[in-house]
Formats: sequence, structure tokens, C-alpha cells
Amino acid sequence: CVMNNYFGIGLDAKISLDFNNKRDEHPEKCRSRTKNMMWYGVLGTKELLHRTYKNLEQKVLLECDGQRILLPSLQGIAVLNIPSYAGGTNFWGGTKEDDIFTAPSFDDKILEVVAVFGSMQMAVSRVINLQHHRITQCRTVKITILGDEGVPVQVDGEAWIQPPGYIKIIHKNRAQMLTRDRAFENTLKSWEDKQKCELPRSSSQHALQPETVSEEEAAEINQFGQAAGTLIHQIRETAQLHHTMEQELAHAVNASAKSMDKVYAKSKTTEGLSCSLVMEMVNNGKALHNETELLLAGKMSLQLDPPQKDELTGALANVDLQLRKLAEIPWLCQLIEPSDDEGQLLEYSKRTRSAKFRLVSKLKKEKNNKNKETRGNMGLPGLGDNKSGSHEADPTWDQGVEPEYTCQRSMMYVFSSCVYRAT
Repeated sequence: CVMNNYFGIGLDAKISLDFNNKRDEHPEKCRSRTKNMMWYGVLGTKELLHRTYKNLEQKVLLECDGQRILLPSLQGIAVLNIPSYAGGTNFWGGTKEDDIFTAPSFDDKILEVVAVFGSMQMAVSRVINLQHHRITQCRTVKITILGDEGVPVQVDGEAWIQPPGYIKIIHKNRAQMLTRDRAFENTLKSWEDKQKCELPRSSSQHALQPETVSEEEAAEINQFGQAAGTLIHQIRETAQLHHTMEQELAHAVNASAKSMDKVYAKSKTTEGLSCSLVMEMVNNGKALHNETELLLAGKMSLQLDPPQKDELTGALANVDLQLRKLAEIPWLCQLIEPSDDEGQLLEYSKRTRSAKFRLVSKLKKEKNNKNKETRGNMGLPGLGDNKSGSHEADPTWDQGVEPEYTCQRSMMYVFSSCVYRAT
């Protein structure tokens, strides 16, 4: 059995088992979230009166990381891997570190073990962060069921009667999950608002912008694409060893890669390369250059080895050189070298721009092969090729969806049990 979220034995498992039985008998009475919550309340009130598993500490033994834990008088034990339990309750009672316990997290290979004293405590925990019921934090849990009668247990909401024996929970592997990052959403919204406040270009500047690029301009754009592809490749190589760079630059890499894909796909048609697509690519490439430069000058300056830093610095210098060459094109000059007012806005958006997205591998190999063929015709490095300018974009960008979730890794635990049999 695999446990992803939480495990319970005793009171909470008894309520979950009774609810499952009620739903099997009368499925029409459990067809909405409100009705389900109502039934949980009724069954919890019933257990508040009956106290079926009072003095559970006399029926079970608890071992955490191989050490025996003396239990107080309780009706159940819950083992948590996530800070959400019983319909969204933070049953651990907090998300911050204190003098005794570390901050709970679903990707630290540490489980939180708490005591269930009664139905009233479980109900109050939905309103108040109770902490007096904390038992310990550990990496492995072993629960031995004594006596001749089984005890209700539940794993991620699935309940059954567990015969006497022992239950052991150990770490198995990891699984990728999507979790909402409200801090990133607020930062992204702030960045978008600042982008909207940029000063519009005058009508004369719009008149200088042609609809398609010339052959000479296409050659300069080709050189810039090669430099940007090399920079993305170096970032990918460094991110494999330094996850901070992956977290900080993934959003910029994905945005730059998406705009480059548009340019390369458009260049294959007979209509010619659109200036608006080129401007988007150059703008995203410049943003990637600036954010990488700030990161190297900041907290990554002392973390990188000299060879890695030299390669990234060289790639940045090449992109900077190509940007200066593109600045000689009249309709790109304003984009690459903005006025003082626009420069301040761009600098602010560069500082507030967040990067919480990881570089998730593409699963669409056919699309990568098609893109590499197109880039080969243009003489540009294949961004899907690990040998030259490789990168892997976030699939949410491929679908044209504004990403609102971060991809993180959640622990999975294997749940094993041994039943004692009479001989």
C-alpha cells in the first residue's frame, strides 16, 4: 500500500470507515461536498458520545525512527506528510519552525505524528491551530497492534479494519505534484501591471517598423538566436548542479524559448518573418540576459565553480554583443536601448520578476524534432538538442496557458503490514 498524504489509526479511521459504509449503502445521500461534511459531523458526534477507541494507547505501540514512544491517553494517531488533513485542516497546528520541531514540508522526507484525543479536538482544529497534541517528527513509523481484535486504519481516506500485527511506514520515492504559489501569482500580476505602464511609442516610431524583416536583418537576428541558444544551454547545464539557478531563471528561459519557437516556425512559411515576433524574441532574450547577469552578480556569485562561471559569463557577453548589433536596426533600437523613463520601468519589472517554475522536460518529441529541423534550415542551434543550446520548456507555456502553479516533488511512503496468525 502506498501513502501519499496521511495515515490514521483509531478514531479518525473509525469515522472514515463508517462514512465509507454509509456511502456504499446510500450513495444518493453522499453526492455533494456539503452532504459529505454533514455526515462526517454526524458520525463524529456519535463517536464523541460512544468513545469507541478510548485508551487506544493500551492497544497499540508506537515506534518512531526505532525508538519507543510513550503515548498519553488518546483515541487515535495520525501520521502526516502534507499540511492538509480531514478536508483541509492543518492538523499539525502550524507551518513554521519552533524550538522543538522543524517546519513541516511534504518534500523533506520527514513525517509529523500527532495524537487524536477526540472528535471535539478534530472539530476545533478546523478553526484554531492546536499544537498540544504533537508527538514527534520522524522518518520511519512502526505501529504494533496488540490483542486479538483489529483496529480501524485509513490511508489517504481509504479505511479498513487492520488485524493484530504491525504496520511500518518508510519512504519509497517521490512524485511530481502541482501546488499553487500565491506569492508567485502576486509577483507576476505586479510585473504585468508594470509592463502595461510602459510608455507607448510615438506614431513616428511605429512608422519606422516594417511588416517583415529584410535579408540583412534576418542574418543579424540569426546571430542573436545562436547566442541566446548557447546561453540557454549553459543555464541548463548549470541548473543541473545548482537548483537555485533553475528556480530563479526558469520563467525567463521558458518565455524566451517560447518566443524563439514562434520565430522559427514563422520563418519556415512563405509569408516572411514578422517584425512583431522578432521584437518579442529580442525582448525576452534581453530579459533573460539581464536576469542571468543579476543572478551571477548576486547570490550565485560564490556558488559557481570558476569554469561554470566563465562559460556563463562568456555566453552573456556574446548575447550582449549581438544585442548591441541589433540596436543598429532602427525599429529595434528603441526596444534594446529604451529612454530613461522606460528604462526605469523595465529595471523595476526586472527586479520584481519572479521565477518559481522549474524547467520541466518536454514529452512531445515530435514537436522537438520538427523545431530542430526548422532551426537547422536557419543555421541556428537546436534548442531541443543537448549538444547545442538545449533547453526544456514548461509544458504550460506550450499550451498557451498562463502558469499559476509550481511543480514540486512530494514524498511517497510505502505502507507495509504484518499480521500475527495463531499457530
